[in-house]
Amino acid sequence: MTLIASFSHSFADSQRAFRLILKAISEPGVRVALPQIPVWGNASPAATAILMTLVDRETPFWLDSSLGDEAMLEKLQRFGARTAARADAAVALLHSASDMAIEAFSPGDAPTTMIIEVPALSGGLTLRLSGPHLREPRAVAPKLPKAVLHYLRERVHSYPQPIDLIFTCGDSMMALPHTTNVVVC
Repeated sequence: MTLIASFSHSFADSQRAFRLILKAISEPGVRVALPQIPVWGNASPAATAILMTLVDRETPFWLDSSLGDEAMLEKLQRFGARTAARADAAVALLHSASDMAIEAFSPGDAPTTMIIEVPALSGGLTLRLSGPHLREPRAVAPKLPKAVLHYLRERVHSYPQPIDLIFTCGDSMMALPHTTNVVVC
């Protein structure tokens, strides 16, 4: 029998993680700490908690090869999750050092949720956030890879962007949902 890394108290911790993820998505740029759990592959505790919460048999996912391994894929598949091509993924996990092309993720009827492991959720270029979930503009400065900054500057997809961005580092996360207008300062 193989044990799968999971929440200490399955139901309570998964509900808590889900509420914290919703808080981050409904309050763009707010940093939240997720429940501590053993990590899967090379993913952070936050990314692992998000995958455990959002990915199931109804949610096709794509996994960056630098973060995933066979053990991680096996764990996700035990939850009933199925891998997909970039263009078909509802959820994707990427590392900031990866050669990512955000434009390769082609959302359909619903936005693609991209979880991107970053070195820090502060100390990067300032992003000015505005939009329907913000009463007033907010500034954040996660350390983002060049590909993400390019995507945010060039806006290949028009506002609202059809990709939800979640940045993770350690046990913390920050979200920029597709309805958020982002200006790189």
